[in-house]
Amino acid sequence: MKDVIVIGAGMAGLICAQQLKQAGLDVTIVEKSAGLGGRMATRRLQGTWVDHGAQLIAVKSDSFGRFVRKLQEKRIVQEWTRNVYQLSSSGLFPPEADQRHTRYCCPLGMTAIAKYLSADLAIINNTRIIGVSHNDDKWQLLTERQETLETKAIVSTIPAPQFLPLFEEVLAPAPSFVQALQSVKFSPSVTIMAGYSASNEVPIEWQAIKCINDPILDWISYDSSKHPDKSSQPVFVLQSNAEFAKQSMEEPDLEIVGKPLLHQTGKLLAKWLASPEWWQVHRWRYAIVEESLGVSCLSTAIPLALVCAGDWCAGKNIEAAYHSGIAAAESAIELIKS
Repeated sequence: MKDVIVIGAGMAGLICAQQLKQAGLDVTIVEKSAGLGGRMATRRLQGTWVDHGAQLIAVKSDSFGRFVRKLQEKRIVQEWTRNVYQLSSSGLFPPEADQRHTRYCCPLGMTAIAKYLSADLAIINNTRIIGVSHNDDKWQLLTERQETLETKAIVSTIPAPQFLPLFEEVLAPAPSFVQALQSVKFSPSVTIMAGYSASNEVPIEWQAIKCINDPILDWISYDSSKHPDKSSQPVFVLQSNAEFAKQSMEEPDLEIVGKPLLHQTGKLLAKWLASPEWWQVHRWRYAIVEESLGVSCLSTAIPLALVCAGDWCAGKNIEAAYHSGIAAAESAIELIKS
């Protein structure tokens, strides 16, 4: 039996597991996907790699700043840009002075952070939890391969809407815990990864763009600028806003979903951006939290030790996930000791 099982191998889950292991606990991460990182996602395609989830890292707190500097020293992250331009129907504008601060990227893709954090951790990949039960002193997690994993405590870092169908029944004795999670709301997003002819010139202003009041687009970035020495052609990432994604969630043909983003980008910036040489679409059902919990993590001892964590607890970005993972580890340790 494990001391702690962490569900989800994104930033929050990996940081939490690291802290728990350093505290001397026997911890295992269970991840439904083959890869690691959650929305720190990188896809390899057409001889290159593209970040199709989280696009950058920004630093606000001293503790996260120290973590990022450590990643810099190991050449996992590097400074990318200080300027996120704003794009509207009126044109492309530079950021205000107070919005100019360092954004970091991963030259080998965002998943490089997850690979670094997971180096010494026990992780079970490609394993989906389909059932949860408990007896007097342990949780029992049933996998889709009909295997049972037993643990004293659970830290779940999956989005609240995915957590609730699994745990709602066993958490009947803790109604306030369930109600808090029910209040969390997510927005979806559609991401396009697109490659273009090397003959096209890309202005420096296109490196990172936030779209303002656009009916379709939220974000445009020149992904190749994260690793220019490895790029043979311009590759862009386009991300939709929530309203567009919500309207297209039930459309099974991702090409139909993606074309409006390409057309809109071509309309706003340059015609050639509407006609890539190749492109792929990824749809994120739980991309950005609309209504967060407002706390770093949420814990209960009823019926047994359980902590929920993730960027959706008290923020919307990688730094929020980092802080949530740290807080979740502290809460789990307290629950186990009590």
